[in-house]
Formats: sequence, C-alpha cells, structure tokens
Amino acid sequence: MRIEESTWTKKIEKHLLQYGIDRPEVTLIRHNENRTYRVTDTSNGKVFLVRVHDPITVNMAGIQHTRQGIETEMQLLEQIAKGTDLVVQMPVRSLSGQLVTEIEGDGCSLNCSILSWVEGKNMTKEDLSTSDASYKLGVQVAELHAFFDTYDKVNPIDRPKYGIHRTQKMLTQIRRGVELGLFTKENFATVEKTVALIVERLNSGNPETVKEGIIHADMNLSNLLVTPRGNFVFIDYSLFGTGYRLLDVAMSALNAPKETREQVVKGYFGQEELLEEIYPIVEGFMLSAVFGYYAFMMENEAAHPWIRERMPQFCDNRCVPFLEDHRIFFSF
Repeated sequence: MRIEESTWTKKIEKHLLQYGIDRPEVTLIRHNENRTYRVTDTSNGKVFLVRVHDPITVNMAGIQHTRQGIETEMQLLEQIAKGTDLVVQMPVRSLSGQLVTEIEGDGCSLNCSILSWVEGKNMTKEDLSTSDASYKLGVQVAELHAFFDTYDKVNPIDRPKYGIHRTQKMLTQIRRGVELGLFTKENFATVEKTVALIVERLNSGNPETVKEGIIHADMNLSNLLVTPRGNFVFIDYSLFGTGYRLLDVAMSALNAPKETREQVVKGYFGQEELLEEIYPIVEGFMLSAVFGYYAFMMENEAAHPWIRERMPQFCDNRCVPFLEDHRIFFSF
C-alpha cells in the first residue's frame, strides 16, 4: 500500500530537521519524475524546493535517481552559479554537509535533495510571443551550452545518455502502447519509420550541426521560469546528461509560438540566416522530444486517455508529413 500524502508531509517535516528547518510549511507541487514540494521555513520566511527521488512510473526511473547521479547534478548547479550569470536553484546542504540525504519511503530508503526556491512563474507561449523574447531564449540556451563546454567534472556513467543508442529503449517503451490498446500497430510502424529517418539524418548530418555534449535534456515550459523582472531561468536539471545539443534547441523552440519559433534557433546560432540543413534535423529532435514524453508516460495509467487520443493524431499530422519530406517546423 502506498503512503498517504498526509503521511509523506509528516515524514518530510521530520526529515527537514537534518537541514535545521524545524518549523516548515510543506506543500506538494507534483509527483512525476520526483515528488516535489514547496517548503517555507516559517521561522524566517525562506522558501525551498524539496525533492524525494521517487519516480511515479518505472519508465521515469534511471541513473539520475542514484545518490551519485543526484550529487553530480547538485555539483553542476553550484558550478553554473559560479561560472555564469545564469540564475539556478542552489543546492542546500544538510547540517552535516550532505548534498543528498535519505528518507524512508514505501518500505525502502529514498534519496532526498533540497534546492533554493527561485521566485517566478512558469513560462507560457505568450511570454515568447515577441521575436526579441524568443531570440533571447535561444541566446540563453547557447550560454548554457558554452558553459557545458568548459565543464569536465561529469563522469558519463553517472548521467543519462541521449544519443542514437537510446532510440531502441524509447521504441520499446512506446510499443507498450500497442499492447495496452492505446494505439494501433500501424501507428507504431509510423513511429518506427520516423525514428529511423531521424537517425539517418543524424548520421549524415554535418558534425558541426549535430554536435554532442552535456545537455539539459528537459527544456519544456514547466522547467522555464520568468522572474518578476522578466528574466528567464532554467530549472530542473534532474535529467541532464550527454546527447545532441540540438535536442535542447528543438525543445526550446517548441515552447515558442510558430510566429516567433524561428527566432529561438537564430538566437542560439547567433545569425540571421540559417543553413537549410538545420531545419530537418531540428524537426527530428522536435519529434524525438514528443516521443520521449510518450515513452516516459506510457506506464502512467492517468495519461492513457490522453495518449489514446493524441498518438494517432500525432502520427497523422506530424510524423507522416515528416516522412514525406514536408517542413513541419511551424506545424507544432
């Protein structure tokens, strides 16, 4: 039997004593890849983000939830804060100096980490409705990647990898949708053909265009904040790992309305004119980002009605045109 949320709140209140927080106000934000909570220390008004690394489905679990994986993420955040002007959620150490502590879950110990709270609202497409705002987002992604180019303290075995080899795992997870009756074999065949074309374009692409390195890997609107002063903040680096840089660019572009979407890519590359070869590859990563979400959510029963409705439409309206070599960059 899973622990009731009220019991989780009490567990977290007790756990926070390890951080010197003895008068917390705990509010659940969501349970997805992690259990995330907003915690206010009522003794001084400071606000924190508490994460219990307990993914809601097996498809969301991974090396990023191990102690070493979490510590690597926390260390990265500390270095981004030191080496750039980018705003990040700063790791909070326990009274004994630990970046990661353990909390008792459903009959097992779960890793727990705490970050400082960054005040802001989740970004919306409206926030990227101007060319300047979308261009600024692209520039900021480029700044993050420039820092990643200088960062050599990540052991690859401690973080997820998002290269071509990952496509087979993603396809295996998506195939479950056929077994669960969420979409047809024909839909899945379309997904397979689409992934094969994406891989083909990657293998034949210009090495400078399809560069690999450290990436954020989860640049969706829920992980982008707009501060009261209008600054953009990237949050939730829990999926960061190594992969194609254009995955971050494509996910960022998906956040913008189609009218300003191109500006994200222009901001990233720092040029007004884009090479025609960039678009087919970016489009492939747009599709990959959506496939990745389906794969993550495939074992989440609450998402099944959404998948049942959306997957056939996605295959018909996005994948088929992509396979027919039509431009889909502005279709999302």
